[in-house]
Parts: sequence; C-alpha cells; structure tokens
Amino acid sequence: MNKVAIIAGELSGDKIGASLVRILSQKYNIELFGVGGQELSDLGLKSLFPYEELSIIGIWSILKNIKKLNIRLNFTVKAIVDYNPDILIIIDSPEFTHRVAKRVNKSLPNLPIINLVPPLVWVWRKYRARYMQDYITHILCIYPFEPRVFRELNGPNCTYIGNPLFNKIIQIREIKDQELVDRLVPKTILFMPGSRQSEVEKLLPTAVNSFKKILTQGYNIKIKIPTFTKFSSAIKRHFQEQNLDFEIIVDETEKVKNFYQSDVALVASGSATLELCAAKLPMVVIYKLNFLNVILALLMGLNKSYISLPNLILNRKLVPELVQYKCTSENISQSIRELLDDVGKRKYQMDGFDEIHSKMREFSSDKELHNLFCNYLS
Repeated sequence: MNKVAIIAGELSGDKIGASLVRILSQKYNIELFGVGGQELSDLGLKSLFPYEELSIIGIWSILKNIKKLNIRLNFTVKAIVDYNPDILIIIDSPEFTHRVAKRVNKSLPNLPIINLVPPLVWVWRKYRARYMQDYITHILCIYPFEPRVFRELNGPNCTYIGNPLFNKIIQIREIKDQELVDRLVPKTILFMPGSRQSEVEKLLPTAVNSFKKILTQGYNIKIKIPTFTKFSSAIKRHFQEQNLDFEIIVDETEKVKNFYQSDVALVASGSATLELCAAKLPMVVIYKLNFLNVILALLMGLNKSYISLPNLILNRKLVPELVQYKCTSENISQSIRELLDDVGKRKYQMDGFDEIHSKMREFSSDKELHNLFCNYLS
C-alpha cells in the first residue's frame, strides 16, 4: 500500500486532486492522508480539519487569519512527518501548502513532493519558480504555457496534465451560430462579475453603466448573469435601479447552457475566461484592484504583459483587457459593441479559440502520468 499525503485547500483543489488519485489508483494501491473535501473523502481521505479553512484569498485576508493559519500549519506539518508518507501532493492554496512543503522537506528531505496546480508565477513573484527547486520534485500544471514558464524561470520540471474546467465545458457543447445578426434582434450579453466579494463590488457599477450606454445607442439587449447565490441580492439591486433587462443564473447547468446561447461576454479576469474559451464565446475581460492591492502587486512584481488566460495561453492579445483606469463604462460599451457589429473582430477571437482548443488538448495521458509516478510509487 502506497501512503500518499495530500493537501487540497479549496473546492477546485479537492476536485482536481480526486481526479488525479482516481487515475493513479488504476495502477497503484493508495492510502490517503491529509486535508481535503468531499471528493477526496469519497476516496478514503479523513481530513485533518475542514479544508474550507484554507480558502483564504488575498494578502489582506491572509494577514487577518495568520494566527489560525500558523496553528493549522504546525499541526499539518507534524501530522505528515509522523505519517511518513511515500509521497506528498500539494494542490493550489500556495500560501499554506508551500509552507507545509518547505517544512516537511526539512524533516523528510528524501520525500518526493508533487505540486498540482502551482502558484501563478506568471502573474507575479516570478522568483518563486526558482526557489521551488529546493523543495518541489515535480509540478503538474493545468495551463499549457506553464511548462515553458517554469523552464524559462529555472523552476522544477513541469508537466501539463490538462484542465478539468475546460474539458467539462466542451463536453456540454451546443451548436451555435456565431455570425453577425441584425441589430434589432435582441442580443444576449453574458456578464460574469467574478467569484470574490471585492471583485463584484468593484466591477458591478461600471458594468451596469456600460450596459446603459449600449441601450442608449440603439441596441436591444438582455443581460444574463451567472453568479453565486451570495451575490444575487446586490446584483439584482444594481440592475433593477437602472431598469435593465437581466436574469441571474445560479444553476451550474444553466450557466453552461448560456455560454452557448449568448452573443458576447463581459467577464472578470480569472478561470471564467477559460470556460468562455471552451464555449468559444467572444469576450471582453475587465479587472480592477483596490488601492492596497495595487501597491502590493507593484511591490511584489506584477507581470504587466497579459492578465487573462486566453492571452496568456496564446502569448498575444486575443481578447480585450480593460484593467484599472482603462476599465471604464465608455471603454467597455465600445468593446462590446465592436464584438456585436464587427464580423472581423469576432472571427479573430473565434480563430484564436480554435488555437486554444488545440493547445489545451495536448496534455499527458493517464499512461504518461502512471509512468511519471512510477518513480515514487510501487
């Protein structure tokens, strides 16, 4: 029996970790130990503590919860060292998982440590890639450009294993005509304001104003808003105040269905842009940081090339990025109108999405993963 320690700090990490374990279980007998959620628990993991405690995003949130995180850190490190596993797999949540990995490595220097979903060194703090060489044995990534990034930054060896989010969307594909339609026909704009409270609060007023501008310019539009239940009330209030035609969607199946039934998307930078790539929906990407995060980003070395996944995957500007001072209602409305009216601009994005589909499908097979892990498992 192979003793596998695993730490997954978020819902997405729990899902992708369980997916990896299922693949490995095809060849290896595995016993799980560590931190995770329901999907890993279904595979036999008894989590050391509720994994939701690690779902802390942003420097400010981490500072506010530092005492609790340190208690969990010490407890987790000791538990893993005492367990003495054959391998440690850390997933996402780098502010916690990498601290665990560094300290476990000091006590168990010969223990292989695999990082599934590495830190976003291509966004900021590039130096982390080089430092990871000291304690990470191998990286398994979910974006096709990351092996190149870690190679260029002298990081650990990195293997692209595919992206479950992308694959999920293309499996629910519906045929949709993306050609230009008459302006008088109602257009559906998909609005995805983000997954964090701060994102939604920052982007909502500007987005609503941009939709009002589009209406005043003679367009007949309906706004579909896939979001989380906790944001529904605030979103509803903003849209009702401006008398806009909108629909809030919280059901996952309906969300994906609307990817294929919309004409254009306005989306906060993040994993949602990859979902829209999978559905081949033309998009405008927006993002705003608050003042404190801007300062921290500058101090910690923000990568200023691109912020959205479509542009990062192709290493060129495929989709418009309206960030910080460029994220205005005027710029947003103009960019959306261009995608509604200009066949050439829509085709440019659609052709790029075809390229992304090809790149996203060039991932390691289950057999290749088995071969990679044969160095660590028996």
